[in-house]
Amino acid sequence: MSVENFLYIKEIADDGLRMSGRTAFQGRNIKIKTSVILPSDGSAYVEIGGTKVLAGVKVMEGVPFPDRPKEGGLIVNFEASELASKYADDRITYSIEVGRVTDRGIRESNLIDLTKLVLEEGKKALFVYVDIAAMNNEGNLFDAANIAALAALLNARYKRPDSDERFPLPLDNSKLSVSHTFAKVGKSLFFDPDAEEENAADARFTIAISDKINSIQKGGSGFFTAEEIDTCVGKAFEARENTIKVLMDSTGK
Repeated sequence: MSVENFLYIKEIADDGLRMSGRTAFQGRNIKIKTSVILPSDGSAYVEIGGTKVLAGVKVMEGVPFPDRPKEGGLIVNFEASELASKYADDRITYSIEVGRVTDRGIRESNLIDLTKLVLEEGKKALFVYVDIAAMNNEGNLFDAANIAALAALLNARYKRPDSDERFPLPLDNSKLSVSHTFAKVGKSLFFDPDAEEENAADARFTIAISDKINSIQKGGSGFFTAEEIDTCVGKAFEARENTIKVLMDSTGK
């Protein structure tokens, strides 16, 4: 990012303007393709503007965690390539953060009924692995990773040990927890920041919501006032409706 662009983004942000011409709370177009990785149990490719993310789901048998003998498991991993993490100071730390935020948003929503993945209490259960890879980063990998994970889960069909038939995961679609990220540049709030806005931002705020708030993550050295957080939450609930429609249309739900 050039110094000129950095200073220009800061300057026009004072008037609530963006280089892309988008309004403050206007997101970029979301494109989703499913069943793109044949060996997986479910998969999805997502574009948010120029940000491109791929997610795959694999359901495997394992031993339940000792403190959760009546539940299966959900494990989410995220990895950004050198190219896709070009605006991050530390690729590994950034990848871990995106993965944990994606995992937390989905897990806390109870989207997957993990009790229905138990094969034998305390001994055998199914684990849902979601692996996400960023192929290109033009900003907002948090939301792109979340949407890719949700689309792949909706797309998933797996085999049970006692059957050759493929089954959908035990999902409650009313609990789809969609991530929404905002950047604060100067005194302005921008939804779905692009890469240069992220680089110029003082702070970042990510919220995952279904019918309730499931997770919140703040990044950057700046701060958000209580009023600004309220604004972000309200705009997130407004934006969720469009994202859910795109998800449902793309997965045939």
